[in-house]
Amino acid sequence: MPGDSRYPIGVPVLDRRLGGGLPEGYVINVRGEPGSGKTLLVTQIASRNADLGRKTLYVSFLEDKEKFVRAASNLLPTLKHHLEGGRIVYVELSSIIRGGVEPVMEMVLEKVRSEQPQLLVFDSYSAVLQAIGSEAEGRSVLSNLFSRIFSKKKITTLIITEGDQNDFVSYVADGIIRLGRRRDPECAFRELEVLKMRSVGLEQNRFLYVFQRGMGIRVFSPFKGSLSDRLKPRPPLAERNGVYSTGSSSLDRVIGGYPRGSLVLWEMGPNIPELVYYSPALVSAANFLAQRRGLMVLPSLEFTSESIRPYIYPDRETFEECARIFLDDVLVDESMSKVVVPITGDRDKDLAKWNDVYRELKRLGKPVLKVISLDLLEHLFGKEDAVSILRKAYMSTAYYGDVTLMIAKPGLEVTEELKYMSSIRISLRFVDGYVIFKSITPFSEHYVYEPRYSRGYPEVHLYQIN
Repeated sequence: MPGDSRYPIGVPVLDRRLGGGLPEGYVINVRGEPGSGKTLLVTQIASRNADLGRKTLYVSFLEDKEKFVRAASNLLPTLKHHLEGGRIVYVELSSIIRGGVEPVMEMVLEKVRSEQPQLLVFDSYSAVLQAIGSEAEGRSVLSNLFSRIFSKKKITTLIITEGDQNDFVSYVADGIIRLGRRRDPECAFRELEVLKMRSVGLEQNRFLYVFQRGMGIRVFSPFKGSLSDRLKPRPPLAERNGVYSTGSSSLDRVIGGYPRGSLVLWEMGPNIPELVYYSPALVSAANFLAQRRGLMVLPSLEFTSESIRPYIYPDRETFEECARIFLDDVLVDESMSKVVVPITGDRDKDLAKWNDVYRELKRLGKPVLKVISLDLLEHLFGKEDAVSILRKAYMSTAYYGDVTLMIAKPGLEVTEELKYMSSIRISLRFVDGYVIFKSITPFSEHYVYEPRYSRGYPEVHLYQIN
């Protein structure tokens, strides 16, 4: 390894995976299709290292400085500051390259000598080939730079290329990062792949990413959520008249919250993890319980009385006063007797219990959040009775101004009937470890959906796929 220092990329997920960033002295090829964010990524690397006092020489064969700043500064607000402060030195050589290889070589070498950068950006090798019209001469430029700069100085170098077809650059590079788009039947999303990084072991090399204002490129890790050992309360989110917060600020921004009296259908795709499955209910329940509002839950088939313990929120007293969990024919632990309501599958008796609990919670004088996992409902009563029950729930919810969340696993017959009854319909899919969100009604674009529990309470963050 040329050096022991690391040059952070400015993308936390990648920096963690690479042991702190790019190894000092490495030649890194950043490649991909037009518009994939290659220039943005190398500029992000330059900006992050400028924050640490390191200098970058940015050699461009594509665009003048003004256009470069205009294109990148919205996503990377510190770029202009670093250019003005001399931490990023931008050199535009598109006119010089037309004069041949030698003037380019001398200009780059002179700038390296005078500026003494720790980082060198070459944007792009593909532009050099196009300008001089000869791959042999392009290789000559790169070979000379390699022998006179890359291999003799501890300069970490980033070489941008278009597409994948360049065996020579692949050969000289210590690392290769590819940016591109991946398409599935419902949406296209951006994917970053670390194809090569010498002396760096990678457990995972493919990552979903988006462009985010103020951050540049944001890369996501696959979902691996777990509950905190101890849940802690947080202040409830602000609400406006006639609309309840979903419990997530970013979800509120996308769909506008849950209107009073609304029936909300969350459709889950195959292989959704348990904590993702329950996350819409958890964030809304946390916001309701923080205001001592009622909560009624008919959970999924797999849920037991023991499953309740990690979800007691915000404290046992409030949870026992405000929350009721309906479970199918279980032996109830004495410690959960105030919370668990046993049901048997006898429709009339179970509905009577549900209505009794609802009247009890309405005595608090506040709205009630009802969460219904449709798999258990269909299992207990069958499709026809389940639909009949949900129609009554719809009328009750609308009349009393409550909110009912219905969570649907794949393949349920009852789901088709509810699509036309629901005022809000949302889809969650699990794609290669990432959770993809889309609101069908009201319409939204696709988002990366990130449930989090690390701060002691449930959160959901959305990031638009662009």
